[in-house]
Amino acid sequence: MKLKFFLLFFICSLKIFPQNSINILVFPAISSTSFSALIPSNELQNNVRIFCVDVSPQGIPVVIKGTFEWKKVGSNVFLELGNFETNQFISKNFCNEELGTAEIPIKSFQSNQQLIDENLQIGVPSGVYRINLALYNFDGTILLAQDSEELSFLNPAQTLQIINPRPNLFYDPGNLLVEWTSIAGADDYFIKANTRSNPSQSLEEALNSGIPLVNNKSVGLINSVNLREILERELEPSSEVVIQVSANVPGPLGGNRIFSQIVNFNVVNPENPLVNVNELRLRNILRRLTSSQLLALIENNQLNLNEIRILKEDNSPMTIEELVNFLESNFENILRIEEE
Repeated sequence: MKLKFFLLFFICSLKIFPQNSINILVFPAISSTSFSALIPSNELQNNVRIFCVDVSPQGIPVVIKGTFEWKKVGSNVFLELGNFETNQFISKNFCNEELGTAEIPIKSFQSNQQLIDENLQIGVPSGVYRINLALYNFDGTILLAQDSEELSFLNPAQTLQIINPRPNLFYDPGNLLVEWTSIAGADDYFIKANTRSNPSQSLEEALNSGIPLVNNKSVGLINSVNLREILERELEPSSEVVIQVSANVPGPLGGNRIFSQIVNFNVVNPENPLVNVNELRLRNILRRLTSSQLLALIENNQLNLNEIRILKEDNSPMTIEELVNFLESNFENILRIEEE
């Protein structure tokens, strides 16, 4: 029985209790495998060896049932790409090109062509893929062992990176500059941001829960934006924020969407008397420089900003707030800041 099959198998290890085990080994290395090679062609018999499976014990009648799932970047739900069940066969080690042959016949298979097409449009593995395998007795009625594994490709091109804000740092809610690297061929960038309710919540869960602060807002072909200017609901002081940037790269079949990592940062409450907002803003400016002697002095408590005197070119005094405002407005022109 021939089979139209969609497989996305990556390096996974399935550990089943001692009497029964399944181990999947993928060929070739993911870095050198084209995306199309991961999708067996028409009616199964895929001549490209993608993976092999070790089954133990061998030489007994068994049935294998499997499902293949995909969680796209930006989602918190797994969707089923396909599922299959074999007819009874004598357990042995095998490779993917043997599925659907006389030795390992397929009893049933279902696939979601829409999701398959969506993966093909992306063109590279993207998101989180999960394989679930279950080993049954000879008639498929008694479960002998099962396990599942996941492999993440949240940034397939590994080129789009958020530069600012930086993870786990504190920022002034009045000035939240988001900066990211550029992607060749991109025609638009999108921002998504949300609050994180508690530390046990994953960054991805936080990004996709409730009502976002910014819901995939298009910002055009730029590489920085003030988050406050695109907020869709008010940002609460003392909250933790998660943010992700994505880029649209036009091309055949709808092009490609590239996603950055998800970054979390904290927003201070300016009403807190223990918070020096101007010092916080200055630290964030200095962190954007390649290196800064001034930042090192501040972070090592070797410099108290309240005790320094700042002079303009005409020798008139400048407040810390005036200095911070000037640096924020002219950051692109700053080469370095040094102690004289």
